[in-house]
Amino acid sequence: MFEILDKCLAGRIGKLYTKSGVIETPALFPVINPLKQIVPLSEIEKIGYRQIITNAYLVMRNFKDLAVELKIHNILDWKNVIMTDSGAYQLMEYGFIDVNPDDILKYQVDIETDIAVILDIPSRVDTSRIKIINDVEETLRRARRALEYLKVIDPNHKMLIVGPIQGGTNFDILQYSAKCMSKLNFDIYAIGSPTTLLEEYDFRSIIKMIITVKSHLPLGKPVHLFGAGHPLIIPLSIALGVDLFDTASYALYARDDRFIMRDRTVRLNELSTEYVPCSCPVCSKYSVKELKELSKQEREKLIAIHNLYVLHREIEEVKQRIEEGTLWNYLEEKACSCSKLQNALIELKLFSKILKKVDLETRGKVHGLEIITEIDRPERERYVEKLINNYVPPPKKVLLLIEEFREKPYTRNVLFKTITEKLRRMNLLNYVHIAFLNPILGVIPHELSEIYPVPQHEYSELVFEKCLEKSIDVLRRYLLKTNYELVIFLISDRYLKSKSIFRIGNRRVIIIKVKEIEDLYSITDWLTSLVKRIIYSMEGLLPSSQELF
Repeated sequence: MFEILDKCLAGRIGKLYTKSGVIETPALFPVINPLKQIVPLSEIEKIGYRQIITNAYLVMRNFKDLAVELKIHNILDWKNVIMTDSGAYQLMEYGFIDVNPDDILKYQVDIETDIAVILDIPSRVDTSRIKIINDVEETLRRARRALEYLKVIDPNHKMLIVGPIQGGTNFDILQYSAKCMSKLNFDIYAIGSPTTLLEEYDFRSIIKMIITVKSHLPLGKPVHLFGAGHPLIIPLSIALGVDLFDTASYALYARDDRFIMRDRTVRLNELSTEYVPCSCPVCSKYSVKELKELSKQEREKLIAIHNLYVLHREIEEVKQRIEEGTLWNYLEEKACSCSKLQNALIELKLFSKILKKVDLETRGKVHGLEIITEIDRPERERYVEKLINNYVPPPKKVLLLIEEFREKPYTRNVLFKTITEKLRRMNLLNYVHIAFLNPILGVIPHELSEIYPVPQHEYSELVFEKCLEKSIDVLRRYLLKTNYELVIFLISDRYLKSKSIFRIGNRRVIIIKVKEIEDLYSITDWLTSLVKRIIYSMEGLLPSSQELF
């Protein structure tokens, strides 16, 4: 059973129940070599991992009936959750393995693994399209057969079963695979074969793979991403709805003296500082010089331990961000450190409609939105959508559009209160609707100025310039649904940088430019008198000089 406890974007914190314990997701499974393990499992548990993955095919070849007799937990001396792969990695690497899909599935039941993967056929990047189609069909055939066979060999359903979805970057085939696999009742679904893409930092393709698959899977089932073991891709994958990961990168990188860091990978010989910029137990104890002086075997073990700490902390950081509701902020922070990750985040914008469907609109704790890139966030998309589709503007003749104030909520600003009060005294509020112009959200009618996310967002001036055209476009769309006869702008030079502001549709426009929006304090009497003269003119009235001023 999979229980979802909290959500942010498509990312979720959950509990996956197995016969050997509960896994709190998101979770990463360190890959364990059953024959030669560089980091003792006791050390892996000490770091904080409560789940590992090993290869049932290698166990079967090397331990045979002994593993059936002793069971996999005793073979590995691990009391927590164990997941086993069926040998698909060896199949991808060598093109052939001497095992039958039914036999390896039964072997996993017999050794009492907690989570088992059927023997699928991975989609290699260098494989022809026709072969990938045939391999996907064979994987689907094996999947159907596995579920039927498990009714016989595991009638009490003690072992969770994983259905891998293949197709790679052939997205139409991947979509077909996901649709077909989603009709089969697997406990966990897995996205296969992104390893080569990860090695090339092709995060955009990985994003498209995840979204293609997730769009067709049951929302209540956990999703595993094979071989994704780097802090750069983990947060983005979780934000798209991936719950489980496995990786051997901690050991493979250590073999080449590579340190996994939260925003990059660094080789030991590239470190010119005295200490590794990390506070894990390894880096706190050993200097760069001391690590270089160690034997190859000891150094490899220590770097692997460091890598495991970094990966574990990354998972914990993302969990915290989900609880806070600040996962998008974290994605933007990450993207600033890697251009390829920033490209992936831009790719994510194309699928904002999907994120809006799964992202929580409201949550117990409301957090501020720090807008540090021009990439549209779900909160912004949702606000604009509701403004255009749901909000009904009052039937008034004049829109008084004021550049946003520094103080939020805008309606608590003294200047807003002063203008409103003067218009009320002149009996003009029945004619004038006041709204604010904002570079992120576009138009903010004053009635919405205290509704999330209007008072909670902040942005930098760099973002202002990049988002200005978007805000004018929102204004243009907003005006299409209204009946204002006149739009009066009260803006500074910041907004006049965009020539689009002069092309907002078939409306009469008056632009009143001020040096700073706070300068309006000195002209509120003149402004309200001007508005009165305009409205009297529109209504065909002839006010006395006393009425005007």
